[in-house]
Amino acid sequence: MLAIGNELLENVNETNSLFLSNLLAKEGMKLERVLVVRDNLDEIKEGFNFLSQISDIIISSGGLGPTKDDLTKEGLASFLGEELYLDERILENIKNIFEKRGRKFHPSNKKQALIFKNSTFLENPVGTAPGLYLKRNGKEYILLPGVPSEWKEMLTLYLNDFIISWGKLNQKRVFSFFYDCFDIAEGELDYILQSRLDKRIKSYGTIAKSGIITFRLDIESYEKKNAEIIAKEFVNEKLSDLKDKIFENTFGSIEEHIVFKMKEKNKKLVVAESCTGGLLSKRITDIPGSSNVFYGGIVSYSNEMKNSILNVPEEIISKYGAVSSETACFMDKGLRELFPDVDYRISITGIAGPDGGTIDKPVGTVYAAFGKKEETKIEKLNLIGNRTEIREKSVNYVFGLLLKELYS
Repeated sequence: MLAIGNELLENVNETNSLFLSNLLAKEGMKLERVLVVRDNLDEIKEGFNFLSQISDIIISSGGLGPTKDDLTKEGLASFLGEELYLDERILENIKNIFEKRGRKFHPSNKKQALIFKNSTFLENPVGTAPGLYLKRNGKEYILLPGVPSEWKEMLTLYLNDFIISWGKLNQKRVFSFFYDCFDIAEGELDYILQSRLDKRIKSYGTIAKSGIITFRLDIESYEKKNAEIIAKEFVNEKLSDLKDKIFENTFGSIEEHIVFKMKEKNKKLVVAESCTGGLLSKRITDIPGSSNVFYGGIVSYSNEMKNSILNVPEEIISKYGAVSSETACFMDKGLRELFPDVDYRISITGIAGPDGGTIDKPVGTVYAAFGKKEETKIEKLNLIGNRTEIREKSVNYVFGLLLKELYS
């Protein structure tokens, strides 16, 4: 993969390769190498040259926009010794996109309609920059936009067709399956996996991120369906004692998993957030279709908000503190009284830092309340990390609680 853009070497994390790698792994293929270059014609040309020497399929990300530093097609054309030409059909399609959005077409966008002879136009359903596919000298080049939402949409739309065309479906491949784990340390999980692996599993791996431990099982098979059966059998047989901690990751993110499962069970969620400041609500509402399951959220950041909106008694906050099991319990009670018909309730209060910690309640102390009907369960978390990490870990922890409930 060739990732193109000055920002990727300056102030933006390159994440498109991760999405591509995960998609390929699930289809029994592997991303061999990622090269990041700047918006420079010579660097892009050299990037295509380098990758063409070591791979048969090169996918590029970025550099297909209308600006003077969008040079991906020009760089590939220079490497191949070819000319680009304006495709009137594509140009008309781009103009129609602008018209539908009520925006004026600018002549600079003509650049996005430049293509190679004997190339295939890949329509972009969520942007103006189309993709391109071409085959030269036994090598295949797939040029896609770098905006993450467009990149993901187009890969999801076209990748399976490419895999079929590559003729990989009749070959033995290594399929990867991913599982998210909660309430277990990475070292402990690694030891368990290592001690229980058998010949069905070719290899495995673990990665920790913001309180979620994800492990990967690699299984060799001619068919994905057969590999799926083997993976499920292994988890059911060898990891049955961890069944309440393990959830198959087939959705890309835990919030996607939650929204899917809540829609399936026709459940709704309401939340009250203090230290997470709306992060939980944000992550849920990032997911299309979340309006079917997310009732809403209250960011009760101050003590006054906790008291006036959620009816947390002042004397409770005064006696036990805003960060306490008692306050978390009353936050849940406030949600229950306000929204008695909502299925699940989550309340979070804590100290994300870097200031605010004490000897008794250091930075990373978080109380989470999980409620359903008349029940309230309080969890105390002692988290480590910076402010961002503590907030993310807090949300991931309660997401884990919610998933467990949805599968119970």
